[in-house]
Amino acid sequence: MRGCTISTFRANFSAHRARRGIQESFACSYANKTQIPMQIRPRTAVIVNPSSANGRTGKRWQEIEQELRAVLRDFSVFSTKRPGHAVELTSNAIRDGFDLIVSVGGDGTHCEVVNGFFDGNLPINPNATMAIFPHGTGSDLARGMGVRNPQDALRMLADCKIAKVDLGRVTLTLPHGGTQVRYFLNIADFGIGGAVAERVNGHTKRLGPFLTFLSAVLRTLLTFKNPMVSIQIDGESFTTRSINVIIANGQYYGGGIHVARDAKMSDGVFEVYVLGDIRLLTALRYLHTFYLGTYTQYPHLARRFKATRVVAQSDERVLLNLDGEQPGQLPAAIELLPAALSFVVPESVHSERGTTFAQ
Repeated sequence: MRGCTISTFRANFSAHRARRGIQESFACSYANKTQIPMQIRPRTAVIVNPSSANGRTGKRWQEIEQELRAVLRDFSVFSTKRPGHAVELTSNAIRDGFDLIVSVGGDGTHCEVVNGFFDGNLPINPNATMAIFPHGTGSDLARGMGVRNPQDALRMLADCKIAKVDLGRVTLTLPHGGTQVRYFLNIADFGIGGAVAERVNGHTKRLGPFLTFLSAVLRTLLTFKNPMVSIQIDGESFTTRSINVIIANGQYYGGGIHVARDAKMSDGVFEVYVLGDIRLLTALRYLHTFYLGTYTQYPHLARRFKATRVVAQSDERVLLNLDGEQPGQLPAAIELLPAALSFVVPESVHSERGTTFAQ
């Protein structure tokens, strides 16, 4: 497989490299096949979370690294040592001049890496590009992209097609007060989703993605009390008792739950689902429809919106989930940033798999 090259760097970055005496010849293109006549081989940093996939990433790292070097050739490796470390490693790598950041781990690792692209509300380098090699418990972001196994991921990195994807930006409340800005690639939700994320991240994931998340959902359902939430969705305001509110940029979360079948990561809009005051027996009865993505056929279960901004608050403690991480709680403001990140995407996705990218 050929080495990965990037065609999306702006003129100022090309000039910067040219001043350093680097010869450029562009061959790689955006996902829309627009060819650009010059090419830079990027400086690549690989951010690896050895604790992902319940520690299996660290155990397999030597093998994974060999596979990646066959595709990416030269790159520098930075390993996380603690929760949140991938944010710091990514920020430092971009500031040090790395152009392509490859995240190796699960959805939580990818979420930390994308947060490392930003300093507050501004990107550190708007021309930097992100890619993923999924190796985690859920890997729902990759699933929605049609990347179902390591071979798919390696093929995606080798083909090196780049698209601009939307991001979600969240201004959330921290557990002990104060606010923080966080970003997500895939799905945010609040309500039982945040409580499930807290439970999953506090226990071992050795059961694998499906059973780990299903067990957490069932255990949380037994004691969860649906909160009263005040919500504003693109200016439409209402107050409701809801088991969960889902703001989807991608399609899957929770180890394969297909909550947003129509979501696309490059269409400039969120799919928003406000679930009703669903109690235990109803939740158990319809649980399979959430995994299949057919729950939207039942109006008493959820209201659907297309939106770019969601603001929510509650007098109760309502936890947030961002791509499998549980960083804070309501009040929160969630807004879509269209075409905010250059991202390596699959060259083609089989029609039976679907795609989270607008065609």
